[in-house]
Amino acid sequence: MNNSQYLFLFFILSCTHTKNFDLNSDLFSSKSSESYLHSSGEDIYISWTEQKLDSNYLYNSRFNGNSWGKKELITKGKDWFVNWADFPSISHNKISNTFFSFNLQKSSEETFSYDIKYFFKKGEWVDMKNIHTDNTFSEHGFVSVAPYGEGFIVSWLDGRNTLPSSDGHGKGAMTLRSAEIDKEGKIINERLVDSMVCECCQTSMTIAGEIPLLVYRDRSPEETRDIYVSRYINSQWSEPFPIHDDGWTINGCPVNGPNIDSFDDKVVVSWFSASNGIPKVNLKFSNNKGQSFGRKILVDNIDNKPMGRVDVEFINKDEILVSWLSIVDGEGKLLMRKVNSMGTLGDINIIKEVSTERSTGFPQIEKWEDNIFLSWTDISGGEKRVKTSKIPLSSL
Repeated sequence: MNNSQYLFLFFILSCTHTKNFDLNSDLFSSKSSESYLHSSGEDIYISWTEQKLDSNYLYNSRFNGNSWGKKELITKGKDWFVNWADFPSISHNKISNTFFSFNLQKSSEETFSYDIKYFFKKGEWVDMKNIHTDNTFSEHGFVSVAPYGEGFIVSWLDGRNTLPSSDGHGKGAMTLRSAEIDKEGKIINERLVDSMVCECCQTSMTIAGEIPLLVYRDRSPEETRDIYVSRYINSQWSEPFPIHDDGWTINGCPVNGPNIDSFDDKVVVSWFSASNGIPKVNLKFSNNKGQSFGRKILVDNIDNKPMGRVDVEFINKDEILVSWLSIVDGEGKLLMRKVNSMGTLGDINIIKEVSTERSTGFPQIEKWEDNIFLSWTDISGGEKRVKTSKIPLSSL
């Protein structure tokens, strides 16, 4: 038996099917998609978009302990930029009891010309206009946000330095920028994080010991696109450094960003890479608020072809869950695996059959109380529809 046959056999033997409980899908209409889960500790929320005729709607809901509660409209409008990989989110600051959300709004007739419109709630949702201060008709998106102080800290990919071209994309460097949002929803402390990053990979943010950390896919002049991290200290971003030198050189954006989470001073980052032509899902831990990271832990690189679209979540101070999409026996599956901070790997759990088409989007996982919540876009019925499930931690 050769190594690849052995690895595949190991995958089959260690793969288990996990029981999970579908939640009230009647909340989500047909043509719903782009879901995002957020837990403030005390509550868990979901945001998602719906398309009705020529208009788009952004909604949210809070879980009431048994099911998703009343559907609340954040905003609606026309000429939105709706993208399977670049989706709105919601965040709640429990200290000030304020909320942040956003959508992407077309700024010109050019295909890749759109702004980030953000919304702030302190009693009711208020349109705060653009989060970025430039007026260029360029790409702005892939937002990450986390509660910070009494407000929020937000990052985004910003194309203000790109130049028009015949295919609609810019030819200059995509930048990564950030701003703080105070408790009144006002923008303060705008900062440049990195002057040249991958053009369309998700970013991810967490707060570890009161220090914001931002992970993203970098881009070198030689087209190496590995995962980097920067830390926000004294209102300044540190010099970014690589989580790991994968050496993945690819002449184009893989649309497959990293994910980060924290528990007190501990941090975990999970990411997808196809360096050396081998698709794989990796993760690393930090015990010092992201100042440095330990050894790389290989989560999955077996012959079932992992597709990435990762998410990662601490379930206690010593264990995390990582989720990703893979092709198993020719079909798309959402997989999940428990890993402890010493690097011990649990079984690979098959959570759901999920299409690997772009319209499926990026499945979300979020811990709340003694459960893992899951959301994704189902396309099995011929139309997009958000679905959610609850998985008891005791079953993983």
